[in-house]
Amino acid sequence: MKFKENQKTALAKVLSDLVQCDGIVNQGEIDFLQRVNAAFGITSASRKKATTLSLSDAVGILRTLGDREKIALLHLFQSLSLADDQIDPRESLFITALLLSMDYQLTETQKIKAHIVSIPHLHLDTNNAVLYVEAEYDSTMNNSILRDYKDIGDLLKKDGRELFYLPMVIRELGEKRSTFRQALNYIEPTLSDEQLDFINDRLPQLDSAFLFKEIFLNYLDINGLKLEKPSFFFKIGDKDSGNYQDFLILEISDKPLTTLQQFYSLKNGIVNLKLASLNSKDECLLQKIMPLSGTNNEGLPYTGFHKVLIDIVLKHNGSHEVSRLYVTKHGDLFLTDRNNTEVKMPSISKALYLLFLFHEEGISLNYLSDYKPELYRIYRQISTYGDDTLLERAVDNLTDFVGNTLNATLSRIKKAFTDILGDEASRYLIQGEKGGRKTIHLDRRLVVFEDRKAFLL
Repeated sequence: MKFKENQKTALAKVLSDLVQCDGIVNQGEIDFLQRVNAAFGITSASRKKATTLSLSDAVGILRTLGDREKIALLHLFQSLSLADDQIDPRESLFITALLLSMDYQLTETQKIKAHIVSIPHLHLDTNNAVLYVEAEYDSTMNNSILRDYKDIGDLLKKDGRELFYLPMVIRELGEKRSTFRQALNYIEPTLSDEQLDFINDRLPQLDSAFLFKEIFLNYLDINGLKLEKPSFFFKIGDKDSGNYQDFLILEISDKPLTTLQQFYSLKNGIVNLKLASLNSKDECLLQKIMPLSGTNNEGLPYTGFHKVLIDIVLKHNGSHEVSRLYVTKHGDLFLTDRNNTEVKMPSISKALYLLFLFHEEGISLNYLSDYKPELYRIYRQISTYGDDTLLERAVDNLTDFVGNTLNATLSRIKKAFTDILGDEASRYLIQGEKGGRKTIHLDRRLVVFEDRKAFLL
């Protein structure tokens, strides 16, 4: 049982996310991962590279494995989830998502079709909500949800989740419209009376298809994904990579309630799922990896606050081999550990650079026009021009490939850094394979913003 290098990297990504999905990392899990790394030859370099993968990309790689390897991995997933002597509901959901997305051919999965999607920079915190989405309004499906609305809600509540069904949400808001408007005055105090009136009038016209098209469609299209059937969206895990939110798309193959019942039947029995027997060689290998009895399982909560502590320590360490990059609220760039040298370039070049800096997962130049509103917002924040027409024209020229504007802008960015850093400029530059995503490889923990919120307004 051998794995290729890209498969080792993908496995490292999946195991790391599985360990962190319940918000606790303990000694038993750490020991287990160390044995897995040793058994499969997962090096430190592979684990570092794994941090650049999205979960959906990693699963896509593992989906190509043979049945023998897939069965062995499922044994690993089950054992890792029990390395702390208990399985958390988030872990069982994660393993179920892997099982369905990796296309295991099992009796228990025949009626369930689902796959993982990692959506970049989705500014939507779904918390524990399960969203119903559809590409086009399906009257039969919507009637079925309304008919079984209470039973669906009760089923999800047992898992600590809540159904977000847009027509019902709008109906409830309509019944309490005046209260909702008053709440908006406190939650979103920048809204004008005209905007509040527009929201008041527009909300009753929305349906579930609108939710899909406006919130998800662009993100899914960028990743080459299409939603063929009405589906439920489950957010996977509490791990926040800062780049992606991971969801399980569960297609509704029959009635919504029936689909969820089949899904939860699989999820609730995932650890006890009976698998095909392994050959003696694979069995021997896995036995060396399995959790040891009497392991110290004292938990270490690893939360966003711990990450902040680490970031602070790294950012304020004055002995960086790679200089920190300081970004003012006006978009000026300074190499903190190179005598605070300013990286000078035109404002439109800075705007493009900041766009890529915010999108750590990278951007394909073919889809640059999709980021036009964000690029314009950044450019408007840092430019000294007061004429919006000129600003819009500059962004249009850049994103619509007018003349040689884009190549010239990228060249100016490259020259600005290489003039100061020479050969050491590589990790600060916008780079990538032709036709693929371009990205800035600088560790974002070395990027310090004077006021990041200034670019989000």
